[in-house]
Amino acid sequence: MRPEIEEILNLVQKPARYINSELNSHKPDMSADFSVCLCFPDIYEVGASNLGLEILYHLVNEKKLARCERAFAPDSDLEQILRERKFPLFSLESNSSLKSFDIVGFTIQCELVATNIVNMLDLANIAIFSKDRKEDDPLILGGGPALTNPEPFCDFFDFFILGDGEGALPLVIEVCRNSKKLSRKDLLKKLSEIDGVYVPSFYSVEYNEDSTIKSVTAREGVKPVVKKALLNLENAYFPKKKIVPYVQTVHNRLNIEVARGCPGQCRFCQASKYYRPWRERPIEKLVALVGEGLESTGYEEVTFSSLSCSDYKHLDKLLIETNARYGDSKLSISLPSLRCNEHSLRVAQYINRSKRPTLTFAPEAGSDRLRNVIGKYLSEKEIAQTLLSANAMGWKVIKLYFMIGLPTETDQDLAAINTLVRLVRKEAKGLSFNITVSPFVPKAQTAFQWFPMASQKSIKEKIDYLNKILPATVKAHNHRASILEAFIAKGDRRVAGAIYKAWQKGARFDQWADKLGNDIWSQALQESGLNLDFFVYRVIKQDEVLPWDHLHFGVSKAELYADYVKGINETSDAVAGQFTRSNSLLPQDYVEPVNSVVLPVMRMRLRFSRAGAVKYISHLEQIEVFRRAARRSGLPVAFTGGFTPQVKSSYGPPMSVGYESFAEYMELYFTEKISSNEVIRKMAKVLPEGFKITEAKRVPLTFPAIDILTNVAEYEIKNVSVSQQELDEFLSQDKIIIVKNKKGKDIEIDAKPLIVSFKSEGGGLKLLLKFGNGKTVKPESILAKLLENNKNYGTMYLVARTNLYVQASNGNLYIP
Repeated sequence: MRPEIEEILNLVQKPARYINSELNSHKPDMSADFSVCLCFPDIYEVGASNLGLEILYHLVNEKKLARCERAFAPDSDLEQILRERKFPLFSLESNSSLKSFDIVGFTIQCELVATNIVNMLDLANIAIFSKDRKEDDPLILGGGPALTNPEPFCDFFDFFILGDGEGALPLVIEVCRNSKKLSRKDLLKKLSEIDGVYVPSFYSVEYNEDSTIKSVTAREGVKPVVKKALLNLENAYFPKKKIVPYVQTVHNRLNIEVARGCPGQCRFCQASKYYRPWRERPIEKLVALVGEGLESTGYEEVTFSSLSCSDYKHLDKLLIETNARYGDSKLSISLPSLRCNEHSLRVAQYINRSKRPTLTFAPEAGSDRLRNVIGKYLSEKEIAQTLLSANAMGWKVIKLYFMIGLPTETDQDLAAINTLVRLVRKEAKGLSFNITVSPFVPKAQTAFQWFPMASQKSIKEKIDYLNKILPATVKAHNHRASILEAFIAKGDRRVAGAIYKAWQKGARFDQWADKLGNDIWSQALQESGLNLDFFVYRVIKQDEVLPWDHLHFGVSKAELYADYVKGINETSDAVAGQFTRSNSLLPQDYVEPVNSVVLPVMRMRLRFSRAGAVKYISHLEQIEVFRRAARRSGLPVAFTGGFTPQVKSSYGPPMSVGYESFAEYMELYFTEKISSNEVIRKMAKVLPEGFKITEAKRVPLTFPAIDILTNVAEYEIKNVSVSQQELDEFLSQDKIIIVKNKKGKDIEIDAKPLIVSFKSEGGGLKLLLKFGNGKTVKPESILAKLLENNKNYGTMYLVARTNLYVQASNGNLYIP
């Protein structure tokens, strides 16, 4: 790690999110003649688990197409430091400036990341607008499911890949590598010939006097309509080794994509249009990917993902096979997108067999009629039957997703949500509901792209009404964010001006409710001369030219409009039926899950060190690293009981973030007897760089845990020079008061009784500190007190824990 980067990381609130502290990430080949940086315009904890980004990252590196690295949006603390020090935004793997790459690509999962993209470009010292970039600047690429309408982003990007990136990106890299002598304009012209590549500067837009679009015209020699890139998923690349972040991420598990697209084709769904048609991966491939993924990651949970995973034709077989192979390792299986029907329950019996967590369904609308309108053809009877069956199978909490403000929605449709929930609760008295409601946002390339969004006042009234009548916990998506999302989703190229002005005024992370500055956006709209009503609340005419008409995602405009007309005229004569809670509702082959626990027969205490980049991960994150390493090792580890089985283990006292340590401890429990040498050998093979096991010894099962035994820590501070006389004078005080802040309150602790010894040795300091019984102080607190009137006060100290001891009642110290 470059020294200046490490100095910056020492100043941020949570540095592990900004370093390449991961398992299975690639070390960049700095000798490669072409480089790509894939950027996610959100913080690391969100972006690190994005499957699309990970697929492209591994694809480019494994195929040696280029040197591929990643970058993420810096949080406010890092942004402030980068700007103060005039230090450019850097990549995760090699800490290289983004401007040094040949291609800088952004994945755009939702419209609200727009200001983050602008911010990242500015932090990288890359011209924000494509028209201002020079010949030697990197090409700025965009891709992702929010780009069914890329027009609001066009001013910031040189080109886009629409559709499946795995097929188009290798071709893009090949063209760029072979065309380095071409001018920027000629290179973009060559790229525009690739299926799915859209170069917005080659298309001119004219407007009518009423602000609608008059025409979108391609320049001579450029295809007038851009069709999305489409991949044959059956033989498509998928990484065998998944990246395992050491910090906690949004989706901290093995993610296997079983299919792409969606056979349901709901009329509101943007993603189904972007990813269509429905394509499935072969089951043989998926079974192999599960095994390879678990072996390389040590994850305790696997997710089989797609827009509608319950429609995967081999799902039953896949779940049965996965449980048969990995059930003994307490593997948890999750399915994030189940249809609310009996077939989903047939497969749900195979997931999370040792527990019954929350089960999630998305009816989307309350009444049969409105579900027919949106293309979600589910009857109230079918939904209720499914929920009652789920309860009979052991689920106690059901999460339901609904949208409000849907086309043709009435008060009766909203009331039908309440009717449905109360109907099921009446028959399943132990069942609880968590209900999330989100405002409907019309999106490009869908049947409802002509329909306006409900007003802010209407949305708020609907949310208040549901909160009042529903016998359940209700969460509502931020309606201000939804309105902004609609503005960008249905906008044209003029929207870029408002995005830029909002960024200038401080807009960042608009997708997070606590950071969305509504006043900022109101001012940005006003200054850019744009009318929110025009883009969000207006009914669009059938023959109007849409900003995205020159982009084709597999369904023609005429087909979409016909589907729109069909949808808003849907009716339903369904009548609510009578339902009973009965075990006869269960699938015929349902087997009640059994949770068995094999008791441990041996316990091993491991001493290990941590140095380098891993010193920035927290104690809890370090525990997760070792649990997963134990799973990868193949050792006969024991598991805990309960609803969430984990590798049975215990750990020594926590170490402060930023400290190296040569005295870390963990204790592993085993179901078979095994030698200490074998434990060291197998764990050493799977531990990440920076961790090293230095000792392993057997301890009785009944011994107290290591964190209870130890009570003295030894620290070495290298970069501070204080004489022994000064230390003795410091220790001669009656009291050494340290002020700690706990839950907003300042608490005074006398640290003197905790200092066993404090010596000046070898150009540094050696400090022995007691801890435990609620009285603990950190070495830097002692140093700050020692040096508070010294010129060295405020220095970043190099602190390492060199030993842990057990202090006996006679004062003697013993190594555990």
